[in-house]
Amino acid sequence: LLGGETGKGFVFAMKSLDNGRISVGAAATGYARRALDSALRYANERKAFGEPIANFQLIQAMLADSEIEIYAAESMMADVTARADRGENILVKAAAFKVFASEMCGRVVDRVVQVYGGAGYLAEYDAERFFRDARIYRIYEGTTQILQLQIAKHMLREWRDS
Repeated sequence: LLGGETGKGFVFAMKSLDNGRISVGAAATGYARRALDSALRYANERKAFGEPIANFQLIQAMLADSEIEIYAAESMMADVTARADRGENILVKAAAFKVFASEMCGRVVDRVVQVYGGAGYLAEYDAERFFRDARIYRIYEGTTQILQLQIAKHMLREWRDS
């Protein structure tokens, strides 16, 4: 590593990946929040049968499920960043947060499209862009599948060493 301590390049690279995974997880969490805010606005403005669709229980369930998952990701983000600040080894926690947040974002934007109904698939509405753009979070800084393997290998190694 140029300018770094000899023999520490791999450790530096791994910490960079951890930080990148936290950043992607945070971005996915924020993107899901933005998409949910859009769905809340749409559900309160869109009327069906003379009332806002936000009054319909199935719409409310989709909104609530999305809020629950975003809260879980926000909680994971707070935990992993606090651990990083304390200098802990966060390899698995950062990977787990990135996987959860990116997959959660995909589920949230899928629900957002459902709230929008047919309009959610049209380019004139935010929901279509949310749905299209959210996919990249599952790819950046390690795909979900690669990170699942990394997490499992670490778990198995820990179990075998205990």
